[in-house]
Formats: sequence, C-alpha cells, structure tokens
Amino acid sequence: MKLTKRILPIAIAGAAIPALVLTGCSSDGGGGAAAGSGPDFEGLGLSAEVEEELTALYDEAIESGQTDVMIYAGHHDEFVAIYEGFEARFPGLTVSTGSYYGAELQSLLEAENETGRHVASVISNPNGDRYAEQGFVQPYELAVWEVNPALEGRVDPTQLTDGEHMYYSPWTLMFNMSYNTELLDEADLPATWAELGGSEWNDKLTFMNPGTPGGTMTTLTQLVNAGMLTEDDLRAIGANTKIVATDQLALQGISSGEFPLQPLSATTSIINAANQGAPVEVHFLEEGNVIATEKWMLANGAPAEAAAKVFLNYLHTVDAQEQALKSGNFPTNQDPSLTSPYGWPALEDVDFVTLEPQEVLRPAMAEYTPMFQSIFTE
Repeated sequence: MKLTKRILPIAIAGAAIPALVLTGCSSDGGGGAAAGSGPDFEGLGLSAEVEEELTALYDEAIESGQTDVMIYAGHHDEFVAIYEGFEARFPGLTVSTGSYYGAELQSLLEAENETGRHVASVISNPNGDRYAEQGFVQPYELAVWEVNPALEGRVDPTQLTDGEHMYYSPWTLMFNMSYNTELLDEADLPATWAELGGSEWNDKLTFMNPGTPGGTMTTLTQLVNAGMLTEDDLRAIGANTKIVATDQLALQGISSGEFPLQPLSATTSIINAANQGAPVEVHFLEEGNVIATEKWMLANGAPAEAAAKVFLNYLHTVDAQEQALKSGNFPTNQDPSLTSPYGWPALEDVDFVTLEPQEVLRPAMAEYTPMFQSIFTE
C-alpha cells in the first residue's frame, strides 16, 4: 500500500493546527483485502470471537462514516508500516497523524475538551496515566491483549496497562549503546555502563544533554535509581563526553564518524540510521539495558471511536508485532512465530533494569535532574 502525505489545518479553539495526514491508496498486493470487501484476518491468529467483535466495530465505523483515525503522538516515522498494514487489513479505514507532545499536546487536548470539538481518536504517549487522570482518554478493554507472565517482577504492571483499560503498551522501546562499525570492533565495546568513565573513552562519547527532558534523562534516571551508576560514575563519563542538544545531533556524530560510541541511544533510531546507510549498530549489554513503554489510548470524545477501537486492537496483532520488530521495538507479547530480523532476543530474554512505575520514576527524575545539569553541559 502506498501512502501520500499532506498538511491540513485543524481548527481548535480558533487556532489552525497542522496535522500530517496519511491518505491510503488502493492495495498493491501487500496482503490487504480489496476496498469494500471487509476485514482481512488471514494469518492474524485471532479467535472467531475476536474476529466477530472487530468485524462489528469495523461495520459500525463504515456505516457511521467516521472512518479516519486521527492519532496524536510525539513521533510517527517508525509506525508508518503499521498504519499501512491497518489500512490494508481494514479497507475503508484510514489513519491521520499529528505530532504533538509535552506542553503542546497538553494545550491541544485541553482545548478539545473545553470546546467539545474533538479531533484526536487515539493518543500515544509514555505518560498515559497523567492523560487518563486529566480526562483526556476514555476506557476501552481490548479484545486482543495478553499479560506476559515472563515480565512479572521486571516491569511494573502499570507500565503495561492501568487495570482500568485506559491505556495499553503493545511494545517497549530499548535504550542501550550504539557504535560506528568503521571505528570500533565488537570486541572493543564496553561491558558495563561504568566502563564509559574509563580513560580509553576520553573524547570518544557523545549523547544528548540529560539535563533536559528526553530519552537520555529518562535512561540515566533509571540507571542511577537502580544503582547501576553513581554520581562519581556520571562525572567520569561526563568528562569523556561531548554533550549535544538533541539525540539527532548525537546520532549524526557517530554516523559521520566524528565519535565512535553513543551511549543512551534508542534502538529504533539506530536501526533507522543503519537502514539509511550509516555504519552504525546497536550494542546490548549483558545486564542493565533500559526500556520504556509507550501507552496507546482511546481519546475522550473520539470522533472515529469504532475505527479507533479496531486500530488499538490491531496494534497487538502479529502484523503489528512484526513491523515493531523491524523498526527496532520489542513487542510486549511476541508471537512465537516471529523473530527479530536483527537476531535480537525477545523482550523477556533481555536483561534490563527493572521498569518501576511512573510514580517512582517521576520523583526520581526530579531529584536527579539538578545533578545531571551540574555534571553535563553542552
């Protein structure tokens, strides 16, 4: 399926807000059914009962005419193949996207709730609990969801779902290290986070300033909170590192060969760079990798509610898991028929720092941020 992209203004509370729209074209044989023929469940491994439930939601969406699922998320690039797969499996349903996070997303959702002019049908954000507390999302119990018992004690249950069906996490994002394969051999790579403070890594490291909100701050917070790094370790690492303003600049630094190693990097970013020809690879540690979950939610007042429910279920199917693996993410429940195209283990087989609940991580982040700001400067 081919998609075109265009920018459309969406009027909310008198403001014109740009949204990236993905407009589906006819299927080119990528596994989807022909338009108008109904859902295509072949190969998804769903029970007859689940197929019946999703068909009813699909029919409701088509009959209502509310067929476009507007998704608000901080990023969309790694999900495009999933959006395409959804459109192919459920002909007549489409996806539109708006890239919003932080204060901008907060203001937008407040405006939609206040005016009653709802645009978003799905929201994706790591802080699902906060959006639920503020009334920006509504409960919906997925038909396609299973708890992974292998994650018990390693991932707090509230990082996967809140128990009230306000959000679910279909996959996790992994943070570890990445390196330039033209400058380093695998045998040269560090075995622990603390080794990055050694003199052999002087002027060889780069990463985003962890004193500002982002994945680097989140990753370091988890490592310090878990006892994997001390303040002395951080100061030694900081002395070896070129701190930059964004993850993109850090990735450019190792892709170009300016630096050989980028700690605290997201696997999805490295895979994307490698797919574009950069000489970079992911380096997993034997222990102490870091994960984060991204919660997907049904927006309060969702205009395309039935279509959005179909989409939220689709995120947990074999199709979506396969695309998540290709992008470098780790499905929460990986179907036994699937393996990572990069030879990576399933999430349950990776050693990672215990993912604590947000109510633990947020205070920890607030506590450690002054230390990060004092150690790491651009």
